[in-house]
Amino acid sequence: MKFPAALPSPRPQALLLALLLAAACATNKPSSTLGEAPSLDLPSREKIQEIVTAPAPSISLEELVGPQPAERWNLVAPLPDTLGHVPRQNLEVWEQAFAQKVDSLDNTARSEASHCVARQNAHYYVAQQRWPDNELDTYIGARCGWIGPDHFARLSYLNANTPLDQVEALAADKINTFIDESRNRYTGLVDFGMHVERIGQNVVIVMSAGRRTMTVTPRPITFDEQGTLEGRVLDERYDYVRAYITVGNLDARRCERDQSVRYPDFRFHCGDDSPTEPRGRAYVEFSLSLSDQPWSDIGTMALFVTDLDDPRYVSATVAVPDVRDASDAFSRIATQLNRIRTLSGMQPVERSEAQSRTISKVFPHLLQAIHDKDAAASELYQGAVTAGWDIGEPILYGDFTIRHYRAENPAKVMALILTSPTARDMLFDPNLSHIALAAVQNEGSTSLLIGGYNRVPDLSEDELVARALNTINSARDAVGNRPVYDSGDYQRAAVILSGAIARGQVTPARATDRVVNAMVNNLQTGVRYWTLTARDLDDFHVPDELVNARLLRAAVIAAPYRHPDDPWHLYRVIIMYAEDDIR
Repeated sequence: MKFPAALPSPRPQALLLALLLAAACATNKPSSTLGEAPSLDLPSREKIQEIVTAPAPSISLEELVGPQPAERWNLVAPLPDTLGHVPRQNLEVWEQAFAQKVDSLDNTARSEASHCVARQNAHYYVAQQRWPDNELDTYIGARCGWIGPDHFARLSYLNANTPLDQVEALAADKINTFIDESRNRYTGLVDFGMHVERIGQNVVIVMSAGRRTMTVTPRPITFDEQGTLEGRVLDERYDYVRAYITVGNLDARRCERDQSVRYPDFRFHCGDDSPTEPRGRAYVEFSLSLSDQPWSDIGTMALFVTDLDDPRYVSATVAVPDVRDASDAFSRIATQLNRIRTLSGMQPVERSEAQSRTISKVFPHLLQAIHDKDAAASELYQGAVTAGWDIGEPILYGDFTIRHYRAENPAKVMALILTSPTARDMLFDPNLSHIALAAVQNEGSTSLLIGGYNRVPDLSEDELVARALNTINSARDAVGNRPVYDSGDYQRAAVILSGAIARGQVTPARATDRVVNAMVNNLQTGVRYWTLTARDLDDFHVPDELVNARLLRAAVIAAPYRHPDDPWHLYRVIIMYAEDDIR
């Protein structure tokens, strides 16, 4: 059934005139909160002031920094030719009971990637007498084809003369304890691996366990033309996923989303950048957004490589020279960042001294909360960093990244940060306007925090709505449905109200009421609407009901809006339609 060309409305011009007058006559102060509640649970100015005036905790970076870093290391061949969660099927004599135990439990799995991680850790630990540092650990996981948070591992030895077919019987208690501890440590699906090998003077047993936040369909780990990665997000705490890939030494870009695949499933095309990769590899990072915390994403790495037989690992810090005086490191970091942005045709960013002072006082508290594994306190201090109250200009949203390193040179820590595609995307976003820097240094180590804050783009009301509609229509087109039908005067009013919201003359709630009430009165039917919050009008989750509807006529409002109790001007996208206008 086709919709009529024009909406049945007995008084469309009166409607539009009324809405125009309502928008034009609204004033900032009385309407700034009318009908609207704060959308973010970020700390208030007053709460942040309490934090920064509280005594800073005395913390050790030892545990956060981790083991002594390796500048170079060769992984042990053979290495996997596949990334993703490949089930482990060909069992060795020493893992029969281990596999049987894991397979008998709920929410557990075994993969070739987790076995590879255990194997690489075994060889590194025997050679170095320590676990891999954070950067090497991430590389090992990604080169093994693992996609998920870092593994928890445990190592034990048996006499070198121990027959391998007796290992499981001798280590049964340790195996059972490790499996139980790992299941208590993680929620959701836990992926296990085990490796036993006679190395040097001992039989070495390493067991590893990692939490799967997603399952990725196995595919070659080498570059190809499309670089397609597909799978499913398993953790119900998250409501959206993005993917980014590194390009060359410094750049990154978003992988192209296949809109026909609906969340929690996903399919991304990351493309073939092998000619631009000087080391023959590129990280892909999935960024998962918490449904109730738009400022708190979790990243997990994957890897594309050119040469399957290349075992070499080289730390990103190798290229950064050691310096005796790192007192001006922040200035050098900001200068280097702006040099890169300028060469890429982007505006330089401003290093906010006020925000840097604030986060410098918050950072020790955040590190203490991370050390104590205090999730609630970590959330509070992360919010205090990203809120950006002291930027002094309207910001769309804030973000941050942290790295730890055993050196008192923040530039080396910056090199680690730039291995992350999402960190590169944050720092080289054309809309990034401000950064804030903080560091904690002691015992020869450094923890570096970079806050990034995006200005509100200067878009007209027509541009705002057009971008939101393009995202909605792209999702509909991907499943074979036509674009949203224009709702005539209701849509024209929605565009005008989008501008009024952006100027602070009316709230999204009041604007929605005006259009919805006019629809109800004129069309004599029920009206439904969705209110979405988005950081990016070009990339937000469109509800399945709107994507899968064969025909849809709607009015769409899109505008940045800041409640006085919120620090950010996040976009509101409001889709309104009569019950008779969706099929």
